[in-house]
Amino acid sequence: MEKRDTKEKINMLFIYFISIIFYELTYQVLTFGINNLFSSRTLYYSLFALISSVLLTYITRIFKTSIIRRRVLLGIVLFLGIYYFASFMFKDMFNTFFSIRLMAIGDQAVAFASTVVIEVIKRLYSLILFILPYLFILRYKRNISYSRKFKLYEVLVLCFSIIFLVVGLNVNKEVKELVYNIDNNASDVEKLGVNVSTYLDLKRIFIPVKEEIVINNIDEVDEEKVKEYGFNKVDIDFDSLIANESNKEVRNMHEYFKNSNATLKNDYTGLFEGKNVIMFMAESLNSIAISEKYTPTLYKLSTDGYEFTNFYTPVNMSTLGGEFQNLTGLFANLSMLSNKFRRGTNYYPYGIGSIYKSLGYDVSAYHANTYTFQNRDVYLKSLGFDNYLGKGNGLEKLMNCNQWPQSDYDMVNVTIDDIISKDKFFAYYVSVSGHMTWTFGSNDMSRRNRDAVADLDVSEEAKAYVAANIELDKALELVVNKLKEADKLDDTVIVVVADHYPYSMELNTINELSTYERDLKFEVNHSTLILYNSTVEHQVIDKVTTQLDVLPTLYNLFNIEYDSRLIMGKDIFSSSEGLAYFTDRSWITSKGRYNASYGKFYPATDEELPEDYVKQINNEVSSRISLSKLIMEHDYYRKVLGGE
Repeated sequence: MEKRDTKEKINMLFIYFISIIFYELTYQVLTFGINNLFSSRTLYYSLFALISSVLLTYITRIFKTSIIRRRVLLGIVLFLGIYYFASFMFKDMFNTFFSIRLMAIGDQAVAFASTVVIEVIKRLYSLILFILPYLFILRYKRNISYSRKFKLYEVLVLCFSIIFLVVGLNVNKEVKELVYNIDNNASDVEKLGVNVSTYLDLKRIFIPVKEEIVINNIDEVDEEKVKEYGFNKVDIDFDSLIANESNKEVRNMHEYFKNSNATLKNDYTGLFEGKNVIMFMAESLNSIAISEKYTPTLYKLSTDGYEFTNFYTPVNMSTLGGEFQNLTGLFANLSMLSNKFRRGTNYYPYGIGSIYKSLGYDVSAYHANTYTFQNRDVYLKSLGFDNYLGKGNGLEKLMNCNQWPQSDYDMVNVTIDDIISKDKFFAYYVSVSGHMTWTFGSNDMSRRNRDAVADLDVSEEAKAYVAANIELDKALELVVNKLKEADKLDDTVIVVVADHYPYSMELNTINELSTYERDLKFEVNHSTLILYNSTVEHQVIDKVTTQLDVLPTLYNLFNIEYDSRLIMGKDIFSSSEGLAYFTDRSWITSKGRYNASYGKFYPATDEELPEDYVKQINNEVSSRISLSKLIMEHDYYRKVLGGE
């Protein structure tokens, strides 16, 4: 028979509760700072922790012997500590909140396992914090009661926690919306905690949230300009589509797009028609790496011609999310990236490769890292890039692809002559030289350009970051020189857009290189867009823009027929209001900034805002995020644009 406890000991429920609360509060302080604790959010953390603790106690008591129950308790507490630490580290490294659904694109973490090890070592202090409850229980395990006997107060705790939680959800409208009506993992973690966000995340795998789409039309239409320019849209018979659609969600999409305003054509429409394009997706590039002294070509291309002073690259699921946004003009979503985009099964009539190929361009893509990584070979083909060369399908025969990271300069050097030998060309380069981690010991590109930054008076990581981006600068210098030699510079547009800012870098390190003090919510994402043609005179564009706007902007400049209602990014040169929005649904316009964490708007000027302005933009952001997801989930372009 099992030996009974002979003296009063600590209840397992209490141990679980203290452990979860400790993990939750530690995560919140490390991620958001101590201010997050002094709010009603702590009440929700506590209520959910109580409910979880009771359930874990019941699960532990399923086992027959106290020895097994003790091992189960220790195992669960250790697992929770590691899970919270991994969630913290993921956010700290990638500036993206961890989600169970991210496991579907988790091969990125596996591929960069050595980088992850380095990052864990850098955060060893936090790992120790997250295993403290386990160490404490291990030390005092004999002072804990492992009895299977249920106590009345445990049942009462569960009942009252559920009652208070239900009441709280109905009283607090914001929390109720998060739980039932909005799929926003970033806000879930910040406002409800890791514990609850994990539950909601699992639930939404099986029961997806169907968010309301609000027809908003935030831009006024100038009838005189309509007569002068016309719209960037195509003729779609939405009435017939609505009448013949049985799926309510798709029918709502038809209604939305039918009643939405397209963007107007403008003085820039067709400005680059017929020109060639060389486009770079620049790994981890940010304006902090651009200077006249260390990266002169990047500096020239970003300040000559169009100079975009309010361009943002909101980090959204690392490189895969950034590339998706650059190439589709849609906001990245977990389920769409894993279930649709990476499988390459959707129809993309506006796929950038397909568009230029249909215009008679020679279309090609290049990447010096593994060509199949995250199914890039599959999704690039679905976007029209049939000619794609990378490490593993031929590029390794032309250059050294066994470095880490590989050289952008070498990649350009072995491919550029073939590209510009064509009459009309669109070349897409997936950069890798700027990839983390930035040290002179582990980063081959940083080490290669170390002497060039020897006089830069900043920390080693900041210095190594600039050195790594010098390799991209040299690649672009080579592009410019080769185009000049071939007398094709005037007839070529060079586009450089980052996937995200260097998110594994600490903010204080970023600010070492920044010309102004940045914050982690908005300005850390402030970046540079290069849209360069040597015939364009210098012009400052201060409109708020993001990487989602690049695709429709190019299509307008090249006078390509497309329907601007069906792309969530907007032509930068159109009259539409500039809008940058982020994963937690914070946003920026010319009129100010909305911080979704606190539900607070910060006006940019003393200008009186239009009535319900903040509500309208909130609705617009939610709708664009939801529509991006639904367009992918329902293969919507195939439905409305007649894909085969």
